Amino acid sequence: MSMRITNSIMNNNTKNNININKLNEDRQNTMIATGQKITRPSDDPVVAIRALRLNSNISQSNQYYDKNIPDADAWLKITETALTQTDTVLAKIKESLTQGASDDNTPEDRMNILADLRGMRDQIYASGNADYADRTVFTGYRTGVMLTFMKPEKALYSIREEFTADSISQIKHVSGDFDVDKTGADLGTPITQQDVEENTLYRIRLAYDGIVYPQTATLKYNLGGEQTVTLNVVEFADDAAYAKPATGATLIAETGEIILSDDLRDELQDPAVKDIALEYDKENWKKNDLRPEHYFQCIDKTANPADPDDPKNIKYNYTDPDGNPLDHFQNQKISYEISFNQTIVINTNANQVYTHDICRDVDELITATQAVIDADNKLDDLKKMAENTDRYSEAQIEEIKNRIVAMTKERDLRADKMQAMFSKGLTTFDYYADRNNLALTEAGSTRKRVELTKERMQEQLTNFKDLADSNININLTDAAIDLSNAQLALEAAQMAAGKVAKQTLLNYI
Repeated sequence: MSMRITNSIMNNNTKNNININKLNEDRQNTMIATGQKITRPSDDPVVAIRALRLNSNISQSNQYYDKNIPDADAWLKITETALTQTDTVLAKIKESLTQGASDDNTPEDRMNILADLRGMRDQIYASGNADYADRTVFTGYRTGVMLTFMKPEKALYSIREEFTADSISQIKHVSGDFDVDKTGADLGTPITQQDVEENTLYRIRLAYDGIVYPQTATLKYNLGGEQTVTLNVVEFADDAAYAKPATGATLIAETGEIILSDDLRDELQDPAVKDIALEYDKENWKKNDLRPEHYFQCIDKTANPADPDDPKNIKYNYTDPDGNPLDHFQNQKISYEISFNQTIVINTNANQVYTHDICRDVDELITATQAVIDADNKLDDLKKMAENTDRYSEAQIEEIKNRIVAMTKERDLRADKMQAMFSKGLTTFDYYADRNNLALTEAGSTRKRVELTKERMQEQLTNFKDLADSNININLTDAAIDLSNAQLALEAAQMAAGKVAKQTLLNYI
């Protein structure tokens, strides 16, 4: 049974065919006008979804390439510059050490060495204050805080400093230092060369000198359980302070040293000993002193010194950024995401390079050099006094000669001590320089990785853009041909419709 075709059906079908061809021509024309394959997601969901993903990749790649990578590279470049400057300072200090280690130095040479050391001392930590875009690069998460105190300050810190068996060092102490009264009014107690002695001591040196003079101090360590040693605390570093204690240890507040008895030294060097620590306070800070919050678990008690647990006081490094308690000080790592699933640590922490030992060593070298210079000056004064027989009595001249012998011995001992310290300092500062160069190498290596990643990201970004273009953008040549075909199809449909419109049912009967 066949279906009856009416004029109305024929006209409707013709109109639909013409409309379909017009829609196709309009779509091709719109594609040429916009340059894109779709104007709405429903035109082609696959193209739309792929476009969203590729645009997301391009956006992320731009973030890595234009922001993260340049920021990381600039940070590392500033770090490299600072470490290079530090290497220069350490090299100059080693030059002074080489000169000081010679046994041919004159008093004038020592004065020059002293001036050089004092000049370099102020430069050691200067590079550690390097910053990038107002962010200090060696201070971990505390990028808004300088590495050192920029001026003398009064701020009460309670510091928990940890030590190891390697923290115990051997020192020489020359006793018998005495003043020379050039007026001759009173030579005081007779002095002989027997009053000048050199003692070998073992000590632990704190990170800071000039600590608050406490009533009591306790050294703690773990050896099958927590052990405590109550220290004998003295304020000033005189000969009595450097007397080797029979038991326990002596804490010298002025110099920040713990002088150990032989028994305690042997016990602390036991391999089973762990967690050696001392808590102490420091309030008066000099310019260029390292800020303790970058190195230790400590509390700034300036707000309420009477109550360390007062919330107004600032506790540093007792919890991690998530608020979890810490047993020990931990370095803070600043990580940058520089590519898809690629993260690098860009920061060098201060305690990897700018340790307290550097300036403490320089300070002791300065002190030792000054002591020899002072001894030379006193010896010259005594010799001049001995030549002035008209001013002094025979008994006084005899005492002056005894003092010349004693001072000569003291000068020689101090000169030998200075020379030994400078010789040892060469090895020590070689270690500091090697450590600095290691940090410099690591920063350079990391920067090279960043540069390689930048090249790879540039290629990826170009590929993503090419894929995005080919996914959403049309080929104008192909689109023009498709538009021409659509126009021809529309014209053909219109011609056919004209012929159909002239026909009636009678033409088919």
